[in-house]
Amino acid sequence: MKRGARQSQIVNNFFSLATIIMVSVTLTLYVKYVVKKPLRIHSNLICQEEALSSFDKISNKKLFNTGYRLLIEGAYVLDGGIIPSLEKKSHIEKKLSIKQIDNIFLNTINIKSNDDKNKFLKIKYELIENEDETSEKEGSILSSFRVNNKEVFNMSIDYSSYDMIELTKQIQCTLDAFKHNAKL
Repeated sequence: MKRGARQSQIVNNFFSLATIIMVSVTLTLYVKYVVKKPLRIHSNLICQEEALSSFDKISNKKLFNTGYRLLIEGAYVLDGGIIPSLEKKSHIEKKLSIKQIDNIFLNTINIKSNDDKNKFLKIKYELIENEDETSEKEGSILSSFRVNNKEVFNMSIDYSSYDMIELTKQIQCTLDAFKHNAKL
């Protein structure tokens, strides 16, 4: 009878060891191949560090460099919008216009736009007024760079006043982040 008990203990120990090995291998493979790197918040440019808040994201790596090439060639169009606050009294539409912001983008890009291209980069931007009256930010600029209507890059950056110099600086930062990521 002792001998039978000993054999079952050996079998039991073998299966326990096999289970430990399988769990260890599974965890190792999971950590190495399945767990993704933490998401990056932004491109770590100085202008992004100085902003109240900013994030950028590459959405489509395949088309990203195509979008950058189209920008350099002048094959781009601007599509802008202003979104006023719903909760508080809005000041954005009195202080800014789409034409002013388009001019800032055009001056910052500093490449003449060619309208005769079949394929182009669409720079869609929105100036969004802040809803919170207690916040130090006035709003944010949400920009989306698209090739064939597929987003390749987007960025949001906050601004603290309607001053044209600050808005120019934030738009410059947006374009710098786009160009910086194209060079990586």
